Amino acid sequence: MKTRIITAIITLMLFVPILIIGGHLLKAVIAFLAFVAIFEFFQMKKLSIFSIEGVLTLIATLSIIFARAPIIELPVGVDFFYIFFLCVMLLMSLTVYKSEILSIEDVSFLSLISLYVGGGFSGILFVREYGFGMLVFVFCIIWGTDTFAYFTGRAFGKHKLAPAISPNKTIEGSIGGVIGAIGLGTIALKLFNPLGFQFIEMTILMIALSVFGQLGDLVESAYKRRFNVKDSGNIFPGHGGVLDRFDSTFFAMFMFQIVLKFIGTH
Repeated sequence: MKTRIITAIITLMLFVPILIIGGHLLKAVIAFLAFVAIFEFFQMKKLSIFSIEGVLTLIATLSIIFARAPIIELPVGVDFFYIFFLCVMLLMSLTVYKSEILSIEDVSFLSLISLYVGGGFSGILFVREYGFGMLVFVFCIIWGTDTFAYFTGRAFGKHKLAPAISPNKTIEGSIGGVIGAIGLGTIALKLFNPLGFQFIEMTILMIALSVFGQLGDLVESAYKRRFNVKDSGNIFPGHGGVLDRFDSTFFAMFMFQIVLKFIGTH
């Protein structure tokens, strides 16, 4: 517990200023975290990231991250999504020349994780465009959900949510997480509401972020159970790897973009 607390404090001290500053510094940090996340997936899959397929997967991931917020200027007519699809096609081509060590199932996995990691971190940049306050609001929903789900589950949990994947999580805890997140989000809404949403609109957003954040947590648990690992990595002592820390965030940040499309901006 002591290690977890110390790591959390140091991480907040490092990352909060970066999130406040934003810009290219934030993009560089996200690129680094994306590299670590892809490395963790390669480790779980027992593949080497220091390979052609590793380089292509990283490029595909970065092309998704910076499709909306480019870190470099591309030639006219060249799109980041074109780069992603080119990488996927080249990965597929490797199954012809490296069939003994790289299967079509492996390539499907690599393509999927580039979308998963790239889309998740791209979502953080997207939310940051609406200001540091909006980013704080989204993280309050994510962390609030985890906290309230944990304590509600311990106090009232009886019915398992996904026993085959995460036996300690309960339906009661999940519902408590959503309710707690709405309460915490409502308080945060009093402090900042950069998009000028009405309460009902923000409630829809909070519910979506909370539910899909929990779904992201379960998906990561399924990955780890599939590959028989406790943590995805150890870059955050006491907390695990990048994937362990950002599992809920990836799903929630992507959901933020979807909900925003439906309810619009003011």
